[in-house]
Amino acid sequence: MKKVIISLLAILSMLSQNTLAQNSGIQFGAKAGINYSSLNLSFTDLDKNKTGIHMGAFARINTSKIFAIQPELIYSKKGAQVNYSLDFLTGNLALDLHYLDLPVLGVVKLNNTFSLHAGPYASLLLDSKLKHNSNIPFLNLSYDLGTSLFSKMDYGVIAGGEMKFGNLGAGLRYNYGLGKVEKVKQLLNTDFTLTNARNTVWQVYATYTF
Repeated sequence: MKKVIISLLAILSMLSQNTLAQNSGIQFGAKAGINYSSLNLSFTDLDKNKTGIHMGAFARINTSKIFAIQPELIYSKKGAQVNYSLDFLTGNLALDLHYLDLPVLGVVKLNNTFSLHAGPYASLLLDSKLKHNSNIPFLNLSYDLGTSLFSKMDYGVIAGGEMKFGNLGAGLRYNYGLGKVEKVKQLLNTDFTLTNARNTVWQVYATYTF
């Protein structure tokens, strides 16, 4: 994760060249916010939303006064959790999925303040962890699952809106995953997965445009 953050900071440094932005009609910026994610499991109601973070950089290519194309490079922590309560034990199991997201969005500018965003995204799985937290400290454990159990690539669609106040902005988005999170297996030459888990994420974020 540290390498991802360092890489994003390097990208932000390169994107902050004001001369390029002024001469080409391209604006660059940074963004960060909170994820509210789940895995959209259809066979159980135990899958609960969990919070995570996202951060990264974007470029807004203004093609006209009312439309722009906005590619982004975002580190995003997704996943889900299950809460439980027994006679003597309460706690939760949380699955953290660390992705590098690449959305390419169309931006429709309604006015100088409000805009609507929509488009596809692709994601690369960087790492995954399973954490158990409870009221009994010695049972609190964390397992690094790596990337072997889950699909390395994900994809989906994004829709949302944003408000802009000078160089600052704030937005709300919904990410709907179309790819299965679980790695596809084969049995008798047939592909299958044990679950149909898909990433679904609400995002609240703030931006700064250079």
